[in-house]
Parts: sequence; C-alpha cells; structure tokens
Amino acid sequence: MKYPYVVLCSYFPGKPLKAWRIGKDLTRITRREGLVPHFDPTHGPEPYASWTDVPLHAQVRRRTVQDGPGGEWHQDGDTTPGSRMDNAMVLWANTTHTEFKYNGTVFQPEPFQVVLIRNLGCFHRRPADAPRHRWTFRQRVVVPGHIALP
Repeated sequence: MKYPYVVLCSYFPGKPLKAWRIGKDLTRITRREGLVPHFDPTHGPEPYASWTDVPLHAQVRRRTVQDGPGGEWHQDGDTTPGSRMDNAMVLWANTTHTEFKYNGTVFQPEPFQVVLIRNLGCFHRRPADAPRHRWTFRQRVVVPGHIALP
C-alpha cells in the first residue's frame, strides 16, 4: 500500500512539554534531513500558535481549535489568495495525528511520528476525535529532490 507521507522518524519530547523545545528539536531534525524552509509571506505560521519561527516557517500548537477550518479536508493555502501552495510539510502530533486523504483512502500516522507530505499531493484535516489538548508541529518546506513523495 502506498502512503501519502514518508515517516522521517519518531520524536518523543522530554518532560515537561515546552512549545519552544518541541519546535527547536523538530526543526533541528528537519535541517538534519536536508529540508529547506518554504518562503511564503502570504501564508506563514499561524500567529496564535504557542511557538512560531517565521524564517523557518514552523509552528507548535498545544491546543486544537475544535471549530476551526482545519477540521475539513484541505491543502494548506487553498483559501489564501496568492499563497504558494507547492510545498511539502513536516507534521507531528503527540496524539491523534493528522488525517490524510490520498486516492480516496484515509491514512493516519501513529502518534509521535514525524511525517513529510507534499501539500498538493493529498488533502489533510484535523481528526474529528482530536482532543482539545494536543501538541502539534507543522513546518512548510521546499519540496525535496532527495526524498520521493507521492
């Protein structure tokens, strides 16, 4: 079965959980994997995230917005005019990972897996059963030439 994502590794943050530590650790992993931050000033990290790094186009959130647009199938930037949507994304969650729809099938990584997807290669959403208190990481990166993505 072909998955819409590549598992880069699993990441288990130390205690106590801190947004800045999760962000620094995971951006260190993406750098080690040779991933380059995506530049898109129109659709950057969410300003209300617990931790953001605009130049790295990365964010960490510790709460799920239950009624936000992330609960519908989407591609990042699809409602932002002028957004540069051809990118890849690194995603991580400590529980109830992001769901991906690819060729009509829904996939969901295991908690703590760090995954890489091509934004235009599939749709994604926040799962309906995602708890309000859930740590997540997102970094938009340039589509890599050295890692094959669907």
